[in-house]
Amino acid sequence: MFQTKKKIIVASGSPRRQQFFSNLGISFEVLNVQKNELYQGQKKNIPARGILGAYDKEERPSLEESPEKYAKRLAMKKGLEALNYLGILQKGAAGFFSVFENIVTQQELSFSFEKFSLSSFLQSSEKSIIVTADTIVCLDKEILGKPKSEQEALLMLQKLRGKTHAVITAVSFVDCAENACYVFSDKTEVTFMPWADDILQSYVKTGESLDKAGAYGISGLGSFLASSVQGNLDTVIGLPVAKCVEFLLWNKAIAVL
Repeated sequence: MFQTKKKIIVASGSPRRQQFFSNLGISFEVLNVQKNELYQGQKKNIPARGILGAYDKEERPSLEESPEKYAKRLAMKKGLEALNYLGILQKGAAGFFSVFENIVTQQELSFSFEKFSLSSFLQSSEKSIIVTADTIVCLDKEILGKPKSEQEALLMLQKLRGKTHAVITAVSFVDCAENACYVFSDKTEVTFMPWADDILQSYVKTGESLDKAGAYGISGLGSFLASSVQGNLDTVIGLPVAKCVEFLLWNKAIAVL
């Protein structure tokens, strides 16, 4: 369906994000920092989850940071970690993000994205694209990350039941040849059924909650929790596929066969 023109590196341990690329026939490699390897993008070689996930646990939004900007920052920091690991980052994180406030919004696709130059920080002429993403769940102004225990997972689900919350996925593309980073976010509204505690407890005991932002997986056992989804379901699962494909075509990283 698509022909890959630039080397695409998916710096994510999420099997769901990797599967999106596999389903479209896009050739890619998976950056697995923990195993010190690059994997070919084939189902049989997809590594275990957990790569580049430190920021999910360590980072918190600043007081004046919107959920969208927070998600973008996390996605970009994962890109930074990948660049640093590959040995093509000349300066540290402070310099990398000093230009974050000076990004100019582009409107060259059906959605807006932000772009900034990395020419002062990268040392690479390789034609490769590094893809990173981050998904957050936001109830009003409260950001719900991944629960650390079953008890915390149950508390999150109790907060969400019977209410509408936002799921935001941000995606960062680092184009090493252009020494540029592109980032965008997509938001979907999800409404939960007002499930009773015993049903929520039963779901938490499956163990699925502990690996998911907001303590649920809409593409797995947790699909029954939601009564409606307003927006892109792929965004809730973890990657707004249509926008990613549109960007990669625009960037000439892929082409239609």
